[in-house]
Amino acid sequence: MASMASSGMNVPSPSIAVIGCGSLGTAIVRGLMNEQKAKVRPSKICAAVSSQSSANTLHDTFEDSPIEVLVYQGGNTNAARDCDVSILACPPHSMSNVLGEKGMPDALKGKILISVLAGVQTSSILKTIYPAGVPSDDERCWVFRALPNLAVSTGASATAVEVPASETPAAKIGLVDLIMQQLGGIVHVPALLMDAGTVLCGSAPAWVALFVDGLVDGAVAAGVPRTKANTMAAQMLASTAALLKEDQRPSALRESICAMPGCTTQGNLILEEGGVRGVSAKAMKTAIEAASGLG
Repeated sequence: MASMASSGMNVPSPSIAVIGCGSLGTAIVRGLMNEQKAKVRPSKICAAVSSQSSANTLHDTFEDSPIEVLVYQGGNTNAARDCDVSILACPPHSMSNVLGEKGMPDALKGKILISVLAGVQTSSILKTIYPAGVPSDDERCWVFRALPNLAVSTGASATAVEVPASETPAAKIGLVDLIMQQLGGIVHVPALLMDAGTVLCGSAPAWVALFVDGLVDGAVAAGVPRTKANTMAAQMLASTAALLKEDQRPSALRESICAMPGCTTQGNLILEEGGVRGVSAKAMKTAIEAASGLG
C-alpha cells in the first residue's frame, strides 16, 4: 500500500482510485479536489474507465488539475493496486465484471473499497471479490457503502453512509467519513435503510428540480424573466435547506410560513388539492422498491 502522508494541518492525503469514472465518478474527482473543503487532500487520483473515448475525455478534463489524475483505460485492477482507497462507481450491473477481474483481491488487500452503487449490498460485493469466503483481516479489503448525489462536485452532496460492521477498524471508518465529508454532508444509516437513503439523497434532487421547474414556469407566466426566476428559485432552495438544517421539521417550517392568511396559504391549498404530499410519499416508496432490485 502506498504511504498515506498528510499535508497542511494533518489532513490525510491517501491516494484514491475512482473505478468506473463516469458522470458520478467525474463529479467525485472534482469534489476530491475542492480546496475549500479541508477533510482530505489526495496525493493522487487514479480514474479507471473502460473505453478509450472516456479516457481521452478524462485526460482533457483534468489535464491542468491541482492534483495529479492518472487515467487507466481498462485497468481497474491496476488502479486499485496503485491506490490506498478505491471508490467503486461503475454501473451496478457491471460490478461483477469489475470486481471479478483477475488479481482484484490482491490489489485490494488490506485497503478500503467504498461502493457508491445504488442497490448493491455489501454482502454481494464481498461475495464477488471473495467467492470462497472472506479471508482474515490481514488479507481482506474493507468494504463501505455510501450513496451520494451529483453535488459531490461542489462538496454539497447529501450522502447516506452505511453503518459498517462491528469488526471494521476505527481508523478506516474515520478515513471513509473524512472522504465522504469532503464531498458533502453525511448521515450514517443501518444497512436495511440504505435503499431509502439512496432515493432520498440521490434520486430526490430530480423530483425537487421537477417541482421547482413548475414554480419557475409559474413565475415566468406572471412576467418574471426566466433567468431571474431560476436565480430566485435556487436561492430559495438554499435558504429553505438552511432552515431545515437547523433541526426544523418540514411541517413546522410550512406551518410557520403559512401562519397568517395570505398568498402562501392560498398556494398551499392548491398544492394540497393536487395531493402533493401523498404523491411525493408514493414516489419515494416506489423508488425505494426499485432501488432494492438494482443489485
